[in-house]
Amino acid sequence: MLRLISKFLIGFFLIFLIPAKAQVINIENKRFLNDTNGWVGNIDFNFNVYNNTQQVLQFSNAIRIQYQKNRSRFIFLNDLNFIKAGHTDFANSGYQHFRYNYKVNKWLTMEAFTQTQYNPVLKLDFRYLLGAGPRLKLLKKENARIYMAALYMYEYDDIMYGEVNLYEHRISSYVTGSFTILKNLDFTTTTFYQPNIEDKTDFRIANESSLEIHINKHLNFKSTFNMLYDTKQPLGIPDLVYSFKNGLSIKF
Repeated sequence: MLRLISKFLIGFFLIFLIPAKAQVINIENKRFLNDTNGWVGNIDFNFNVYNNTQQVLQFSNAIRIQYQKNRSRFIFLNDLNFIKAGHTDFANSGYQHFRYNYKVNKWLTMEAFTQTQYNPVLKLDFRYLLGAGPRLKLLKKENARIYMAALYMYEYDDIMYGEVNLYEHRISSYVTGSFTILKNLDFTTTTFYQPNIEDKTDFRIANESSLEIHINKHLNFKSTFNMLYDTKQPLGIPDLVYSFKNGLSIKF
């Protein structure tokens, strides 16, 4: 009976801690919205060990740094996640992202980025991205913001157990918005479309949407939905992967 309870607790723990990392990284919810010159950022670090019928290791590290200088903005992101139960890796993923923005005028910003990424659980041994293009502000009000972009992106993929490495040219386009629906209700959503310029049957569609309810000044409830549809996933990985997460946030 105790062994059954231990297995249930481990499974419950993993369901809520495993981050379902898709292979399209959304940085929109990681931008700082301040427009003043200077540095802003945060660093998170977690390491946990649980030992019942088997040992569970969990490690995560997230760095978010932004520097603003007049019309220029620099963004650096680092994210690492690892969860292992016994001899099984339930999560092992990470990425590093650097982005430069130059504000041309009130509505137009030019941006360039580079990114490295890995996710062996989804058979992605290594990915390198390099891209640039325009970002347009469609709407900016107190209760609503909408942006869109269409960037050229060069992509290199090293697929686990793959016979050849992939070198691809894509368009990375996205629409992102954040809305204050009610005084205590916020909704944010970002949708990506990344077609292969040389192969129209090869494309990705990804979405990340979240609904946050401010219960009071100390307590928030947040639901987040992540989805990726990729027509050229590695062998054995489904075309559609998704996750739905709910959580409470307590502020002091």
